[in-house]
Amino acid sequence: MRFHISLALFGFAVCLATCDLPSLAQSTAAAPPQVQVTFYSSGKLLNSAVPSFKHGKFIGRIMDEYDQLAMLLPGHFITFNLDPGPDTFSANSWMIPRPESGGHLEIDLVPGKHYYIGAYLESLIYLLMFRLEQRTCQEAQQDNRDTMPLEQKHLKKYGATRVLVETSFPACP
Repeated sequence: MRFHISLALFGFAVCLATCDLPSLAQSTAAAPPQVQVTFYSSGKLLNSAVPSFKHGKFIGRIMDEYDQLAMLLPGHFITFNLDPGPDTFSANSWMIPRPESGGHLEIDLVPGKHYYIGAYLESLIYLLMFRLEQRTCQEAQQDNRDTMPLEQKHLKKYGATRVLVETSFPACP
Protein backbone atom coordinates (compact mmCIF):
# COMPACT_ATOMS: atom_id res chain seq x y z
CA MET A 1 0.00 0.00 0.00
CA ARG A 2 2.82 2.42 0.86
CA PHE A 3 4.46 1.54 -2.43
CA HIS A 4 1.35 2.59 -4.36
CA ILE A 5 1.11 5.92 -2.51
CA SER A 6 4.81 6.60 -3.07
CA LEU A 7 4.48 5.71 -6.74
CA ALA A 8 1.43 7.99 -7.10
CA LEU A 9 3.25 10.91 -5.42
CA PHE A 10 6.30 10.31 -7.64
CA GLY A 11 4.11 10.32 -10.75
CA PHE A 12 2.39 13.53 -9.63
CA ALA A 13 5.78 15.23 -9.03
CA VAL A 14 7.02 14.15 -12.49
CA CYS A 15 3.83 15.51 -14.07
CA LEU A 16 4.25 18.88 -12.30
CA ALA A 17 7.88 19.11 -13.39
CA THR A 18 7.18 18.30 -17.04
CA CYS A 19 3.71 19.80 -17.60
CA ASP A 20 3.46 23.24 -19.14
CA LEU A 21 1.49 25.02 -16.42
CA PRO A 22 1.04 28.81 -16.57
CA SER A 23 3.02 30.57 -13.88
CA LEU A 24 1.31 32.68 -11.28
CA ALA A 25 3.30 35.71 -12.39
CA GLN A 26 1.85 35.47 -15.88
CA SER A 27 -1.72 35.12 -14.70
CA THR A 28 -1.81 38.22 -12.50
CA ALA A 29 -2.50 41.43 -14.38
CA ALA A 30 -0.11 44.28 -13.78
CA ALA A 31 -1.66 47.32 -12.14
CA PRO A 32 -1.98 50.24 -14.54
CA PRO A 33 0.48 53.09 -13.90
CA GLN A 34 -0.97 55.87 -11.79
CA VAL A 35 -1.03 59.62 -12.27
CA GLN A 36 -0.63 62.03 -9.37
CA VAL A 37 -3.06 64.95 -9.30
CA THR A 38 -2.82 67.64 -6.63
CA PHE A 39 -5.86 69.89 -6.08
CA TYR A 40 -5.54 73.04 -4.01
CA SER A 41 -7.43 76.14 -2.92
CA SER A 42 -5.13 79.10 -2.38
CA GLY A 43 -7.15 82.02 -3.75
CA LYS A 44 -7.39 85.48 -2.23
CA LEU A 45 -10.32 86.03 0.13
CA LEU A 46 -10.43 89.84 -0.08
CA ASN A 47 -10.53 89.80 -3.88
CA SER A 48 -13.21 87.08 -4.06
CA ALA A 49 -15.98 89.69 -4.40
CA VAL A 50 -14.21 91.88 -6.98
CA PRO A 51 -15.94 91.46 -10.38
CA SER A 52 -13.84 89.57 -12.96
CA PHE A 53 -11.25 88.45 -10.39
CA LYS A 54 -10.49 84.82 -11.32
CA HIS A 55 -8.57 83.57 -8.28
CA GLY A 56 -10.93 83.91 -5.31
CA LYS A 57 -10.89 81.49 -2.36
CA PHE A 58 -12.70 78.24 -3.09
CA ILE A 59 -14.56 76.00 -0.68
CA GLY A 60 -16.49 73.09 -2.11
CA ARG A 61 -16.61 69.69 -3.73
CA ILE A 62 -13.90 68.32 -6.02
CA MET A 63 -15.17 65.57 -8.32
CA ASP A 64 -13.70 63.07 -10.75
CA GLU A 65 -16.52 62.70 -13.30
CA TYR A 66 -19.51 61.95 -10.98
CA ASP A 67 -17.44 60.62 -8.06
CA GLN A 68 -16.65 63.05 -5.26
CA LEU A 69 -13.00 63.03 -4.20
CA ALA A 70 -13.03 65.54 -1.35
CA MET A 71 -14.52 68.65 0.20
CA LEU A 72 -11.71 71.15 -0.40
CA LEU A 73 -11.21 73.98 2.06
CA PRO A 74 -9.42 77.31 1.50
CA GLY A 75 -5.69 77.16 2.22
CA HIS A 76 -5.47 73.38 1.74
CA PHE A 77 -4.24 70.84 -0.83
CA ILE A 78 -4.75 67.13 -1.46
CA THR A 79 -3.05 64.68 -3.85
CA PHE A 80 -4.66 61.62 -5.44
CA ASN A 81 -3.34 58.66 -7.43
CA LEU A 82 -5.66 58.37 -10.42
CA ASP A 83 -5.86 56.23 -13.54
CA PRO A 84 -4.38 57.62 -16.75
CA GLY A 85 -6.49 58.62 -19.73
CA PRO A 86 -9.11 61.25 -20.57
CA ASP A 87 -10.84 62.65 -17.50
CA THR A 88 -13.15 65.46 -16.44
CA PHE A 89 -12.75 67.09 -13.05
CA SER A 90 -15.25 69.50 -11.58
CA ALA A 91 -15.49 71.96 -8.72
CA ASN A 92 -18.82 72.84 -7.20
CA SER A 93 -20.41 74.37 -4.13
CA TRP A 94 -20.40 72.39 -0.92
CA MET A 95 -24.22 72.52 -1.14
CA ILE A 96 -24.50 70.93 -4.61
CA PRO A 97 -23.59 67.21 -4.78
CA ARG A 98 -23.55 67.00 -8.61
CA PRO A 99 -20.91 68.21 -11.07
CA GLU A 100 -23.14 69.67 -13.81
CA SER A 101 -23.35 73.28 -12.64
CA GLY A 102 -19.76 73.56 -11.42
CA GLY A 103 -16.53 74.50 -13.10
CA HIS A 104 -15.01 71.77 -15.30
CA LEU A 105 -11.56 70.84 -16.50
CA GLU A 106 -11.16 68.24 -19.24
CA ILE A 107 -7.70 66.71 -19.24
CA ASP A 108 -5.83 63.71 -20.63
CA LEU A 109 -3.83 62.24 -17.74
CA VAL A 110 -0.46 60.86 -18.86
CA PRO A 111 1.16 58.07 -16.78
CA GLY A 112 4.10 59.17 -14.65
CA LYS A 113 3.16 62.86 -14.77
CA HIS A 114 2.11 65.02 -11.81
CA TYR A 115 -0.70 67.53 -12.38
CA TYR A 116 -1.43 70.62 -10.25
CA ILE A 117 -4.98 71.95 -10.34
CA GLY A 118 -6.10 75.10 -8.58
CA ALA A 119 -9.72 75.44 -7.51
CA TYR A 120 -11.01 79.01 -7.54
CA LEU A 121 -14.08 81.17 -7.17
CA GLU A 122 -14.53 83.74 -9.95
CA SER A 123 -16.70 86.72 -9.23
CA LEU A 124 -18.87 88.03 -12.04
CA ILE A 125 -21.15 91.04 -11.64
CA TYR A 126 -24.19 89.17 -10.27
CA LEU A 127 -22.84 85.66 -10.08
CA LEU A 128 -20.08 83.54 -8.60
CA MET A 129 -18.55 80.85 -10.78
CA PHE A 130 -16.47 77.84 -9.72
CA ARG A 131 -13.28 77.24 -11.71
CA LEU A 132 -10.54 74.63 -12.03
CA GLU A 133 -7.27 75.69 -13.62
CA GLN A 134 -4.29 73.53 -14.49
CA ARG A 135 -1.06 75.16 -13.29
CA THR A 136 2.61 74.38 -13.76
CA CYS A 137 4.53 73.01 -10.81
CA GLN A 138 6.35 76.34 -10.38
CA GLU A 139 3.06 78.31 -10.40
CA ALA A 140 1.55 75.85 -7.93
CA GLN A 141 4.59 76.21 -5.65
CA GLN A 142 4.14 80.00 -5.62
CA ASP A 143 0.39 79.65 -5.00
CA ASN A 144 0.89 77.25 -2.09
CA ARG A 145 3.54 78.73 0.16
CA ASP A 146 1.18 78.63 3.14
CA THR A 147 -1.28 75.85 2.31
CA MET A 148 -1.69 72.81 4.52
CA PRO A 149 -2.66 69.20 3.77
CA LEU A 150 -6.40 68.57 3.76
CA GLU A 151 -7.50 66.57 6.79
CA GLN A 152 -8.63 62.99 6.13
CA LYS A 153 -12.11 63.72 7.50
CA HIS A 154 -12.79 65.86 4.38
CA LEU A 155 -12.18 62.96 1.99
CA LYS A 156 -15.14 61.17 0.48
CA LYS A 157 -15.36 57.40 -0.04
CA TYR A 158 -14.11 57.50 -3.63
CA GLY A 159 -11.22 59.83 -2.77
CA ALA A 160 -10.20 57.99 0.41
CA THR A 161 -9.12 54.94 -1.60
CA ARG A 162 -6.99 57.07 -3.95
CA VAL A 163 -5.41 59.63 -1.64
CA LEU A 164 -1.65 60.07 -1.35
CA VAL A 165 -0.96 61.33 2.17
CA GLU A 166 1.55 64.18 2.20
CA THR A 167 2.73 66.48 4.97
CA SER A 168 3.82 69.35 2.71
CA PHE A 169 3.00 70.57 -0.77
CA PRO A 170 4.63 68.32 -3.42
CA ALA A 171 8.03 69.47 -4.65
CA CYS A 172 8.77 70.00 -8.34
CA PRO A 173 10.75 67.26 -10.06
